[in-house]
Amino acid sequence: MTPADQQRFPPLAITLRNSTPAVIRPLAETDGNGLAKFYAGIPADDVLFYCPHPLTQEYALKNAAQAASPTEVVLVLETSGDSIGGYAWYRWKVGDVASGFGICIARAFQGAGAGQQLMARLLDVALMVGPSVMSLTVQKKNPKGVELYTKMGFRVIREQLRASDNEPEYYMERRVR
Repeated sequence: MTPADQQRFPPLAITLRNSTPAVIRPLAETDGNGLAKFYAGIPADDVLFYCPHPLTQEYALKNAAQAASPTEVVLVLETSGDSIGGYAWYRWKVGDVASGFGICIARAFQGAGAGQQLMARLLDVALMVGPSVMSLTVQKKNPKGVELYTKMGFRVIREQLRASDNEPEYYMERRVR
């Protein structure tokens, strides 16, 4: 997210359904260690559902270092103590008509509206930045994810097997403009 786009979409204060105050803001280059700590807290059971990249400190630092990229938008859910409680991203290559999308919410904030609010903010940004279609894959055995994506306007395009392990999944898309 370019610095100009970051200024167009400043941090947004929200309150989760469990009364937790939080801020949705663009990922910053200084967020590498916080993102690594977030990755380290993802339970092994949830890693299955979030597998587009390694959940390592090295990748967290690399991800944060790209915070000003013109071909990706990464938003974080910042909770008390400047902790990252979730994040959502979409990325594309120059000239693409669709972007990839991913989201991960800490268990402590699942069911509290964090995913829905983070996605809503990301969709606000997508109206102005990036390709006109967002795409994602979600494992069939992740009904909470499928429900959230459907609620946010994504539709199933096809069923497929994930290349890395033949896990059944849905390929979903949402037009953003």
